[in-house]
Amino acid sequence: MEKDDRTCLVRRLRRFIELNEAETHYIASIEEGRQDVRAGTLIADGTLDAQNPLYVLNGGWAVSWVPVGDRRQITRIYLPGEIIGLGELGAEQSGNRITMQTDGSLCPFPRARIGQAIAELPRLASLFLALAGVDQLTLRDRLVALAAWSAEDRFLHFLLDLRARLAVASVGSGNRFRVPFTQDEIGMAIGTTSVTVNKLCRTLRDRDWLEIDRPYYRLLAREEMERQVSFVNRYETLDTSWFPAG
Repeated sequence: MEKDDRTCLVRRLRRFIELNEAETHYIASIEEGRQDVRAGTLIADGTLDAQNPLYVLNGGWAVSWVPVGDRRQITRIYLPGEIIGLGELGAEQSGNRITMQTDGSLCPFPRARIGQAIAELPRLASLFLALAGVDQLTLRDRLVALAAWSAEDRFLHFLLDLRARLAVASVGSGNRFRVPFTQDEIGMAIGTTSVTVNKLCRTLRDRDWLEIDRPYYRLLAREEMERQVSFVNRYETLDTSWFPAG
């Protein structure tokens, strides 16, 4: 039991429900076969079939991306405790490549295990579904930001969203957290260039809103940032009223 309590996935899920013995055992079982992986490792090449596993990202960061000319557009960032591939269930192909952004560890498990959770552990399956739904809302927020917001607002939203998601799995320390991306990679995530990201960092530091000691960022004026972009923390609370009994 103590070993399970230390996993990022357990910490993430326990933010929303108190896991029972059967649910905790299921999570421990899908986290068997842990594999250490190095930064740059290609996890998925954009093709999908029934044999492709899902992964618990037990440690480290990963990114989903698509090639755009000679650059990459980062479409999603995976954080410790998240399940890679959950949002692609049912799709014949995704087109997104997934690469480890940092050294870390993965726990692969077959897609059939999600079906098992639906059949045998409906409350846990409901939580997976709810979190996947929230993930889609945050991706929608990001799409609106990319289409209509200024570069500064997109950068602020990027940092605020990372902080909120890291807090779910108790990773990071309050308003200070690690961001293992170059300025060029941040630009790939928010739809701008490394030159613009560099200017934004200097502007926000001069405004005393941001402290940077790479790879760590500290939000010095989080409330002001949240007001500027009307930030909604999608992960702060979760509607579990419709879940079946545990």
